[in-house]
Amino acid sequence: MRALPSARSTGLLGLAATATILGGALIAAVPYRGWAGESYSPLNHFVSELGEVARSQLSVAFNFGVIGGGLGLGLFLILLSRRLTGRYRPALAAAGVVADVSGTLVGIFPMDYHPIHGLVSAVFFCTGWIVMAIFSAWLLTTPRQRFGRWLLIPAALGVAASLVFVAVFANYSPLPPDAHIIERPAIWTVPTLEWSALLGLLAWFACVSLELLRPETASSAQGAR
Repeated sequence: MRALPSARSTGLLGLAATATILGGALIAAVPYRGWAGESYSPLNHFVSELGEVARSQLSVAFNFGVIGGGLGLGLFLILLSRRLTGRYRPALAAAGVVADVSGTLVGIFPMDYHPIHGLVSAVFFCTGWIVMAIFSAWLLTTPRQRFGRWLLIPAALGVAASLVFVAVFANYSPLPPDAHIIERPAIWTVPTLEWSALLGLLAWFACVSLELLRPETASSAQGAR
């Protein structure tokens, strides 16, 4: 069987994909002006508003960032899953594929395609935390693996942020798809929690990627073939 790509190349892929998503969001956020002429703020704007073609001036940067970064993170998770053992390997691969496909579709079907966008966004946020949970379970139960257990900390924070957001959003009554938000509170709980969930997941990806770049991990984290 062909050997795995090196831990270093896998870690660099994870960092590059994470940076692509964040870079696209930042580029779109700078010139953004909402329906009331307001600037973008993660404290009271939803993530997907950056990709809304009808309103976001550089929506293409956000949407292409999500698509490119999402595909990169999908490959990253497949490569990472091959370093796991036992039942955790197919579990991480399966959860990773679902999260990756749904996340990538967020960029293909932005807010302007409301029904599909709402569905794929929901699937992404409901499966992203499962990816972190599966890897953490493997980390806790597998002896002699070479990943640092400090990764349990960003995973716990990411899972907590995702579950809180999912719980709050489940009771949220969104406006009609064609409605424009004119007045926003300075701090709006739902979009703030959405950003917390997304950044928690991306921070976990970055931490795992950095761990793969560690000399000790890169030289010994070969995984089962």
